[in-house]
Formats: sequence, C-alpha cells, structure tokens
Amino acid sequence: MPVYEYEHLFDECELCEFRFGVVQGLNEEALQYCPSCGLEVRRVVSQVSVMTTRGFNAGKAADKGFTTWKRSGEGEWEKVAGPGVDAIVASEADRQAVQEEQRSKKAVDLD
Repeated sequence: MPVYEYEHLFDECELCEFRFGVVQGLNEEALQYCPSCGLEVRRVVSQVSVMTTRGFNAGKAADKGFTTWKRSGEGEWEKVAGPGVDAIVASEADRQAVQEEQRSKKAVDLD
C-alpha cells in the first residue's frame, strides 16, 4: 500500500509536524483533517520510490515496449534493445549549449 503525504492548509498547529505520511489503499479517499490535531489538510505530491530488480535485462524491457540506450560518447547514445532509431547524436550546437550551461553555473562561496 502506498504512503501518501499530507500537509496542513495553515501552518498553525503546534502539536504535530507540518507534513506527515499516511499508509492508505489506492481506493481510499484523501484525508480532509489531520488525525492528530483535527486541522484541515491536503494531499501533496511527494517523492516517488521505485524498486528495480538486480540484473536488469534490456531484452525483457524491449519485450514490454521499452527502449534501452547506452551512452557511446559525448552527446551520443546507441540503442541496446527495443523499438526506435539505432542512435541519437546531438548536433554541435546542442553540445555547445550544454557546455555553456555547465560553465555558467557559478560556485557560491559561503565562507
């Protein structure tokens, strides 16, 4: 069963945290009130956790309609398995734009 996150509509509760998680079934209605203090709450989008199995198999993924890519160079990807084109190659302008974006990120000195 998934864990849904909720947050108080108004940050005025001194009894419980602003955000909290609740284990609920997929068909259960969203909570309207905090189970601890009774104030109004809303369900929020939270981080998703996806577990994968060991030994990923590109062939099995392709059988289910997914395409697996492997990086073969700077701005170049080649298909391992699945539908679609055999390779993706970035244009020189795309590569330069990525390099410019990476250079423009400045480090912030907090000392």
